[in-house]
Amino acid sequence: MISTGNGKSVSNIARKSLKANRMRNLMIVCAIVLTTLLLTSVFTMALSVNKSMELASMKTVGSDFHGGFKYLNQDEVAKLIQHPSIKEYSRATVVGDINSGVFKNNRVEINFVDENHFKHSFIHFIEGGLPSEENEIAMNTWELDLLGAPHEIGTKVNLDIDIDGTMGDKVISQDFVVSGYFEADQYVAMSGLAYVSEAFVQKNIADIDTEISKADGSYTNTIRLDVMFNNSLDIEGKVKKVLSDTGIDAPYGVNWAYASVSIFEDWTNIIPYVVLIFIIMLSGYLLIYNIFHISVVRDIKFYGLLKTIGTTPKQLRKVISIQANRLYLIALPIGLAAGYGVGCWITPMMTSSFSMTEMEASYSVNPLIFIGAALFSYMTVRIAASKPGRTASKISPVEAVRYAGISSGGSRKKTKRSVNGAKLSRMSLGNILRNKKKLFLMLASLSLSIILFSIIFTVISSFDVNKYLNTFISGDLVMKEESFAGSRNSEVDQYMLTEEVTDVLGKIDGVESLDKVYYQWDGLPIDDTIRSVLEPLIVVAEPHPAIAETLESGVIRLQLHGIEGGWYDVLKQKEIMEGTFDRAKFDSGDYVMITEAILDEDVNASYYHPGDKIKLGSMGKSYEVMAVLKQEAFYAAGAQRYSPFGFNVYLPANEMKATFADAQILSVTLHVNPAKLDEVDRTVRAVAEATKGLNVRSREDYRQEMAGFMTVFKTVGYSLSFIIGLIGVLNYINTVITGVVSRRNEFATLESIGMTKKQMKRMLVYEGFYSILLTALIVGTLGMFLTYQIAKTLADNLAWTVFRMNAWPIVAVILILMVIAYIVTITAYRMLSKSTIVERLRVAE
Repeated sequence: MISTGNGKSVSNIARKSLKANRMRNLMIVCAIVLTTLLLTSVFTMALSVNKSMELASMKTVGSDFHGGFKYLNQDEVAKLIQHPSIKEYSRATVVGDINSGVFKNNRVEINFVDENHFKHSFIHFIEGGLPSEENEIAMNTWELDLLGAPHEIGTKVNLDIDIDGTMGDKVISQDFVVSGYFEADQYVAMSGLAYVSEAFVQKNIADIDTEISKADGSYTNTIRLDVMFNNSLDIEGKVKKVLSDTGIDAPYGVNWAYASVSIFEDWTNIIPYVVLIFIIMLSGYLLIYNIFHISVVRDIKFYGLLKTIGTTPKQLRKVISIQANRLYLIALPIGLAAGYGVGCWITPMMTSSFSMTEMEASYSVNPLIFIGAALFSYMTVRIAASKPGRTASKISPVEAVRYAGISSGGSRKKTKRSVNGAKLSRMSLGNILRNKKKLFLMLASLSLSIILFSIIFTVISSFDVNKYLNTFISGDLVMKEESFAGSRNSEVDQYMLTEEVTDVLGKIDGVESLDKVYYQWDGLPIDDTIRSVLEPLIVVAEPHPAIAETLESGVIRLQLHGIEGGWYDVLKQKEIMEGTFDRAKFDSGDYVMITEAILDEDVNASYYHPGDKIKLGSMGKSYEVMAVLKQEAFYAAGAQRYSPFGFNVYLPANEMKATFADAQILSVTLHVNPAKLDEVDRTVRAVAEATKGLNVRSREDYRQEMAGFMTVFKTVGYSLSFIIGLIGVLNYINTVITGVVSRRNEFATLESIGMTKKQMKRMLVYEGFYSILLTALIVGTLGMFLTYQIAKTLADNLAWTVFRMNAWPIVAVILILMVIAYIVTITAYRMLSKSTIVERLRVAE
């Protein structure tokens, strides 16, 4: 083919066509902005929520380093840090631990670390900093609390540091001076942390042979090298490559925070986003396609004339393509900016709905957000503009004059006969069925938005407030230690929810009864029974990141709960996995109930079974297992914390107090006379305010919290439904206008042979109603089936939901669409009737 070299002319034609269709341009720009906005907000929300969850998990892990190498000597460290893939690193030398006295159940690791360690460990000193002198140490606040030491720089503490792991001869007993202290959560990390100086290391452990310490299991004087790579993709592969390249044989670790919460780690997590992106692209395609189609139908004679003077089909397609590209470039920055803003606005609401505790929102600025949104938006525009472009390029000059936008499909027309004449209702039905492709696109657009709304409405209406409330509170008010409520007061050096406080609460006028829960952590040595469950988990394809550390420690952590009689009625039969609950036997103090342990995601199992014996506490008293409960049993009574591979133990409160002298009151739940609830609420809160370190929540507080979650889902769900529904309505409007514009000649012919204007209007109204009725048929059959299947699956996998199917919203939407169809049809008819029959017969387009 000979090149015409008329690229500039084609560009000029496209530019002038844009100037001549300003209203069309505005509609297309709005459509592209809307599509890009939705895509960008989805990408922003997905990556920002993922980043926020990663950040929360990293704080639990204690570091944002990608991975690390364990038990190294100085020479190995020097070799590893030279590897080109390691961009940043930190060294931590193992000194020993403190596991006696007040730290018997709260082991504290002693390390020497460099300054870079704190840049990545989320540790911020309240006062002071890392030690420099041989007798200095940095500790966290709860460690100082256990020692009964004030939170002050220069505080002296006496510590026994075990540097061989056996509590034998190698124990350093020394007075230390606190050089700095920081806030940390006693119940999140596997153990506490404290830091000594390099001078202490050189004086006390520098001469210890690392090979010997590795052999005896103390690992004293070995170094852990934490590293950062270019990115977090395939961290384990990068770590293995570093070891292979350097020839070093050393254990390694991968920060499970990157793997455990990443939406990209499991393709099943991406499916909802893929479906959502497809729905957005489909909706955007239908709208942009219809607008371009209208434009081509209106300008078809113009394109025919261009062909007459020698314009090639390729150039005609390029005219449409240039217009689409220029409008896309105008809309893109607006859509990206607005979409990112919307995504950032939604992110805090989404993160707050994923966690009972406050989760810090982290906003992703990953270039993939904008690249992905721009790419998918461009694909939508190009696909939508391609068909109208082909239509314009294929039309011949003669056909352009007669083109009405209706394809016969090459089939022979059938002649229909009637003895009673044509009926308007049948004519209307035949008209909308004449162009099945256009009808399908319109019905798909309308049905899509209604089905999406139906699914979202059904899921939201399935949220059960009472189920939510009963999960967190069994009475009217609950008072907890702030340490267990997730907001420990750093000014409080001891637990403040004492027996004296509970006595005061019990004497308040209007309090009918109260139920206390006692609480304590305990370490359970890993016996053969537990080991038989945990060891097989090491050899699976993707073992839990903490399994090796747990087995190495030789202990799993238990959460002991002493519950009073009022809690017995809270236990539901469906929460008992094995055994039965016998109130009289349980009150004897010889029995306990245990929960399953969380072994991995969606994998729970119990180490022990009814009839087995468990030794608990420093006295080693044996208890018989009465029943095995689900992990979430007694959730309102528990500390609502998670311990890797550990489990909860429930025993009578009196037995707890008698056996565990250090047990603290976790919470006290008050049951109040409804007539005096407001007065009691004010009095209880006054007691909490007068005593630092106490937290009070009422049933109404949790109800408002549930309302906050509902607001999040409603805002996101209904906003998405509204926008896609708006796209569907705009598609319907464009389809009606397209039909009226393309059939002007046909309508003029019908009027010329006797059809009155009233009949014409009725026929068009029938067509609109038939379109909505067909939509209702699709939604009422396939739509209801999809709503039931998808909404029920979602509701069954969400907490605090009881599935409820409700068809009334669909009926209401259909009625609204009927009204819209009537208004649009009448408006389109009035636009048509402005010109005379003769004028319409003379104009083909």
